[in-house]
Amino acid sequence: MQAGCSSSVLQLRDQLNLHRGEFRQKLADKKELTTKFLACTGQTHDEPLSERHDADSSLEPLFLQTQEGLVMSVRPLAAVIDMIRRRHPDKGASLSILADVLGDVTNDATARIDLDKLTQVIETAGRWHAHLGLDEDQLEQDSSRFARMLLIYNKAYFGDLNFMARPVSAGAGFRGVVKVTSKGFVDRNGNASLFPGISADIEVSPANSVRVSATTVDSQRVSADLTRIFLEAFFDAAFRVPAVHGATALRVGLSSQESPYPEFDANHPTIPLEALARVTRDGLRAEAAVTSRVGKAVRGGSVFGIQNETLAATLETAAGVIAKKLVEHEGFCYFQVTEGQPAIAAREQNEPGHAPVATGSVTAP
Repeated sequence: MQAGCSSSVLQLRDQLNLHRGEFRQKLADKKELTTKFLACTGQTHDEPLSERHDADSSLEPLFLQTQEGLVMSVRPLAAVIDMIRRRHPDKGASLSILADVLGDVTNDATARIDLDKLTQVIETAGRWHAHLGLDEDQLEQDSSRFARMLLIYNKAYFGDLNFMARPVSAGAGFRGVVKVTSKGFVDRNGNASLFPGISADIEVSPANSVRVSATTVDSQRVSADLTRIFLEAFFDAAFRVPAVHGATALRVGLSSQESPYPEFDANHPTIPLEALARVTRDGLRAEAAVTSRVGKAVRGGSVFGIQNETLAATLETAAGVIAKKLVEHEGFCYFQVTEGQPAIAAREQNEPGHAPVATGSVTAP
């Protein structure tokens, strides 16, 4: 009775520091940097700051902006949803619930997670993964960037399997078949996830390899992993925060009107490598904090307890990934606008015709 009468909303504004408000507080007295920061968070990362523009006003109804800058980060997400609605009319409406969840989380003044809405996000993720199995060939050819990213992420997670004929000695009547398995889905930070039921050979050197045995397939891990992949694909399609070498996002095919997914270039970094590490750590901390908060709420005897371990694991994963992706996006923007200009000047002075300047990391515009 207590659980049935309670609200499904978890308040985040007092319990957790998700770093996002901290970025704006540090820039509070720097109007020019604040303007650049908000412009950065309102667009994708593969667009130069000088070319960024205001979001399409038709997207505004998705998110009610109560204070300046509070929901700038959701504009790229709204653009993805709008594109999916045009490319996939029968499925675009399913992502509206994700827009509601993001609107709740991104408002610092009333930051919260509605578990009922989050459950609907999980159901949406399941429907999209089922859609992949039915229309894989079509999605590879003509679909939204999000759908193609989700397809590639899904295939990578399940091993992106290939089979090859095994060579045999002359005169043999038949040839065996060898399974070739990829290393799994690799997120933009370089972390890998692989379906637990798959065994794989990992090549350590040309002469040595390690065989990884399959582990037990359980509903909690698989359900949480598939929800993670869905949200990673959605946020990557929207924000396009540069990825490290080897990330699955860099393998996604392009349409004629799209640019490739940006790879973090160590020779011309958009932010210093030390800042990239900071962004990654902050994102993981936010994920850990929100995962823990939701996990405590939905497990055991709390008023939010759902008595379903598979759903509990999936809910906490979904909430954690959403928090991580938002912090990654805004953290990358923060360091891009705060450390970009001095580093650009230093790089220019180190070019031919300029006196060298002793500096640390350098960045590109």
